[in-house]
Amino acid sequence: MIGWLLPLCVLAQDSLKSYKNAFTVKLFGMSLHLRESPYPEIFPKRIDDKGYLVLNVGGIVGYERFVVRDAISVRVEQGIYTDCAASLAGFTHIGWRGRIFEKGRHSLNGGIGPTLVYRRDWNRIDGYEDDGYFNRSGQWQYKFYWYGGEFEYNYKLSEQTDFSANLVPGLPELISVGVGIRRHF
Repeated sequence: MIGWLLPLCVLAQDSLKSYKNAFTVKLFGMSLHLRESPYPEIFPKRIDDKGYLVLNVGGIVGYERFVVRDAISVRVEQGIYTDCAASLAGFTHIGWRGRIFEKGRHSLNGGIGPTLVYRRDWNRIDGYEDDGYFNRSGQWQYKFYWYGGEFEYNYKLSEQTDFSANLVPGLPELISVGVGIRRHF
């Protein structure tokens, strides 16, 4: 009798399997400015004349370690991309992340934590006038945020793989969007 119950117990445990890690790879691709830029002419990949919507080219990689089942985690992310002025830029982020809701294959996560944003110094660009928002160091500008975060929508493609889209509110300046894959292991 116990011989045929053992496979059922193993199957039941597998259906409750909770992964402890996730790896994310995303294409970073669009910035929406929340107010009119005084320098839209320095945005070569702007979609509109005033520079509200700008294409960016780059990527984001992230590692996530779940600390409470698959609902609360710590995530480390690194992004490298061209910013609105088509200059090399990036960010480094570590933060807490939690599931806001999950229904069927859909889920929404939110995260917050310290983030360092950096870019090649725009003072080298003709027509740009520094407003002092970013700090300067050599040929780079940077800004540190204690509260950087994101919202992430995930659609479960398989047991371990999600389509993932993120929205990063860089308030009060802009909102950025990226899309990619999140793989649980």
